[in-house]
Amino acid sequence: MAKLLTIGLLLTCCGGCAFAQSNDALDETLELVGLRRGDLGWQPKAWWPRFPDVPYKLRAFDALFAEPLDTITFTRALAQTARDRLDPGQLDQAQDRNSTSLFQAVQQLGIDPKFGGFRGYTANVLAPKTPLDEAILQLTRAADRPTRINTFGMELPYPKPKEDLAKMVAPIPTEISEILGQLVLNIVDAHYWAELAFRKVDGHDRIVVATRYNVGEEMIDAFDYCPQMDDMAKTWDEASMWYAGQKCVQALDFARIALKEIDLKDVPEFAFDWYSPWGWIRIHGAANDTCDGTDALLVVDLGGNDTYTGGVAAATVSRPLGLALDLAGDDQYSSQVPAQGAGLCGIGVLLDVAGNDTYTAQHYAQGVGQFGLGVLVDLGGNDTYFNKYSGQGCGYFGVGLLFDVAGDDSYKLYADGQGLGGVNGVGVLADRTGNDKYTAVRQHSTTGRPSYHSPDLDVAVSNAQGAGMGRRGDGADGHSWAGGLGALLDGEGDDVYTSGNWTMGTGYWFGIGVFHDGGGDDVYHGAVYTQGTGAHFCIGVCIDEAGNDQHLAEENSHSSLAWAHDFTIGILLDVGGDDAYSVGTGGLGYSINRSVAMLIDTGGDDIYRTDLKRREESQHGTPPGFALNSAGFRARDGVSTYFADTTSIGLFLDIGGDDKYWADLREDTPWDGPRNDAHWLDPADSPNWPDRNFSVGVDRKSGTIDFTPTPVRPPTGTPRTPDK
Repeated sequence: MAKLLTIGLLLTCCGGCAFAQSNDALDETLELVGLRRGDLGWQPKAWWPRFPDVPYKLRAFDALFAEPLDTITFTRALAQTARDRLDPGQLDQAQDRNSTSLFQAVQQLGIDPKFGGFRGYTANVLAPKTPLDEAILQLTRAADRPTRINTFGMELPYPKPKEDLAKMVAPIPTEISEILGQLVLNIVDAHYWAELAFRKVDGHDRIVVATRYNVGEEMIDAFDYCPQMDDMAKTWDEASMWYAGQKCVQALDFARIALKEIDLKDVPEFAFDWYSPWGWIRIHGAANDTCDGTDALLVVDLGGNDTYTGGVAAATVSRPLGLALDLAGDDQYSSQVPAQGAGLCGIGVLLDVAGNDTYTAQHYAQGVGQFGLGVLVDLGGNDTYFNKYSGQGCGYFGVGLLFDVAGDDSYKLYADGQGLGGVNGVGVLADRTGNDKYTAVRQHSTTGRPSYHSPDLDVAVSNAQGAGMGRRGDGADGHSWAGGLGALLDGEGDDVYTSGNWTMGTGYWFGIGVFHDGGGDDVYHGAVYTQGTGAHFCIGVCIDEAGNDQHLAEENSHSSLAWAHDFTIGILLDVGGDDAYSVGTGGLGYSINRSVAMLIDTGGDDIYRTDLKRREESQHGTPPGFALNSAGFRARDGVSTYFADTTSIGLFLDIGGDDKYWADLREDTPWDGPRNDAHWLDPADSPNWPDRNFSVGVDRKSGTIDFTPTPVRPPTGTPRTPDK
């Protein structure tokens, strides 16, 4: 114990844990420091000086902030929704023309967290089957453009849209033409609502916001305020935007299901390209086509290994809808402009049904929404995704979704995505099955995004893989915007996750970052602020449900693996398996500045490693489950009152298995610290006790935890006994 005291660590450790094993293990761990679950979390008081009051918080934030353990149920519910709604056995089942499973996935994972005005019953996609040429004529009239050209009392010899369309549609089989015509009419309906969303928005503001491509890098430290975003947030009609988005997703999915019932093997090679008042309508047959998605309202391809360039499936300021449906083939998507499911002040949806596809883009692509809805759905194949900035499930004042149903997939990103909820946004990457690889490039020499949390190292700011990040304006221009919901949800498979800083279930400035892996032997390579972490009034949750996993923070890492700073909820939960944890300093259930940090591992023979030398030489030489004390917790000078009025905890709990700690792994180092089947607390004379700042670590042989939320309103009366 003397060695611990020389580095300033006060630690009490007992040789055995005398728990009543039938009770809840987490409840008993909290009881060691006199706490119950209801003592965790915060409900800020409006009179607290200097406690931030920021706009644009998502509807879930305050409730989760008050009940930290509910974040586990919240995360698991999102993951179960992804698993259920993206089940291949359910995707083709239309429900009485009301909705499909894909519509429900977009609604429940994207729109619901952002906006509470819908219950997800139906998008009212009701257009009848109509020949394609007739539908395009109806679109033309809906755009207030003529379909019969008359002057001087006569019909001019040109243009003749009706006759021209009839000739161009002729090669398309009738039953396919009628399905596509139905799709076009449903798009006409959606277009009305998409435009309605901006009826009160200044036109210049809409142009500025739709072409603003630096939100990801600007929002964290607030260096380039865009007033048009504030103005648009106050004037746009969200309900109309999400209604239009629902209609677009449902219309594409209905068309997919209807076309699947047709034998497309005999479809001829043809190319129908028509420039409508709202952009190109391109319908291609079974050939290996090259398609330019620039200014395209709708692209449908029925087969072949196709190449797509330009802004396919992207909304622009002049065209609020951009939709694409590809039914088969190993396709190549490439773009230097927003594309592949980009909703910038509008709706961009790309639905690719089959094939081993490759998606490559520069920025704002592969499921990104900025004051709009961006969706990329890939239903099968071993796919490869690469996007530099802002994509692969990314939202800023909007919703961005990337859903991949099956296959061994590879995702690569420079920064800002793979499940990023930026300012007032929702970003979700959900991959249901397969052995997948997720990479947020770690080297800032490649990404151009160095991190001041890793000085003198080639480590980048990633903001990815389940990150909820806001705009912290309190040190700059005062325009603080709450972060959104970022989620990475992987259903199953042996997966590898690699990143720089701020990843894998991390939060910042009123953001919610969640990460869920449903099973498999997974490897996590993070750096700083990774795997259940966060800073400054936020939530970061990382859950792995099964498998022998490796939770690694790379060399010179810190502030990772259940690390929480400044009114943050940081939780890392791993269920079952023989797991390994490694961090440099500051982690493993480490709380500073009034936070809730929890690392919970249930089952398996686990190993906990740390950089022992660095721990001995620094103030962070601490056991798992540690809450750093600060004199500010006692201050009541009218400035930091909220520090004195609140409770915080650093908690570590390992249940079951023969576990090893860093001291057990070095024979030359005497250590009377954390060990298997023991528990450790702050000593009785620690200032943590009166300051309600608790350190608690437990390694126990057995036990279970019930994460079911407590009832919203527990019954207070005595039930009546029914009369016999």
